[in-house]
Amino acid sequence: MNSDVTQKHVEKSPNPTTPGHNGYKQIQWDDLDPKKYYFYNFILSGCIDVSMYPLDIIRTRLQVQGSSNIAQSFHHYNGTFDGFKKLYKYEGLKGYYKGFFTSELGYLSSRAIYFGTYEVVKQSLQRWSNKPDKSDLLYITSLSGATAEICASCIWVPFDLVTQTLQIQGKLTEPKYKNGPHVFHSIYKERSIRGLYRGFGATMIRNVPYSGIWWGTYELSKEKLHKCNIREYLNLKQRKDQFLNVHVDDGYKVHNEDPLVHFISGFTAAVIATTLTNPLDVAKTRLQTGVFESMKNTNFYTVIRDTIKKEGVRALWKGLVPSLLTSAPYSMISIFLYEEVKKLSLK
Repeated sequence: MNSDVTQKHVEKSPNPTTPGHNGYKQIQWDDLDPKKYYFYNFILSGCIDVSMYPLDIIRTRLQVQGSSNIAQSFHHYNGTFDGFKKLYKYEGLKGYYKGFFTSELGYLSSRAIYFGTYEVVKQSLQRWSNKPDKSDLLYITSLSGATAEICASCIWVPFDLVTQTLQIQGKLTEPKYKNGPHVFHSIYKERSIRGLYRGFGATMIRNVPYSGIWWGTYELSKEKLHKCNIREYLNLKQRKDQFLNVHVDDGYKVHNEDPLVHFISGFTAAVIATTLTNPLDVAKTRLQTGVFESMKNTNFYTVIRDTIKKEGVRALWKGLVPSLLTSAPYSMISIFLYEEVKKLSLK
């Protein structure tokens, strides 16, 4: 991807070991062509999701396993790798992609809103602070990430609910639902639109902090790694192309950030955010997929309380391994592609 970018946009820096010097800025929303940006994002995100989706099914099943409020129609899993073996043994290759198309439709739609909102809000906050790229970095990026998640969740939550309902359907009992549209129709018929947004508050409580922590950690790590020159620290060859021409006529340039920095920062952000918010993810999954005697008296707090009471505190970190196995490589790959797509989408 870098070869395509450099032919059109890159100018060599007189000091290749000092990224972002002389006041060159990060790529901003106003620098991008939205059509190119969304097109590349849709294609690349779909490719990543195909490879990561089976881990998401294992994570979901491990999180609901042991809950007395959720019917267990799949075999008991003794961990992540045991889950993979049993899923294939009892449900075949199709089992790895239960609910995939429903998930993908909701994911791609919500991610378009998510990344667009993040870039616009971050740019606006940087202009408001009048100190872009230098100060208030953690505050700006965390708030931007949280805001983006709130907007995207309005689209994602119904699809997430339907996807998880399909994911936990095993072969031990006759499946209640045939496919995604069947789940949508059944839930809407039984509980109207409110049923499709069951767990919306729980999703906000889990996803908003995750997004804020992830982006704050990512951007802060990225800045630190650029300042310390990670390539020199690791004894790696220095990159020669440090800047991208956005407007050739007026000499406007932006920083051509190092992909290695994106990989490391994405990994760091995923590990920290996933570990800290896993208890919230367990509660969210159980609240969305469980059957409770009284929904009026069931909320995020009561689900966590009952989980600790019946299964112990460690139960709040159920599914952490598959979550990390999903989030860490997904974050590394997706943020690398996301940053490269921004370079390809320059006006």
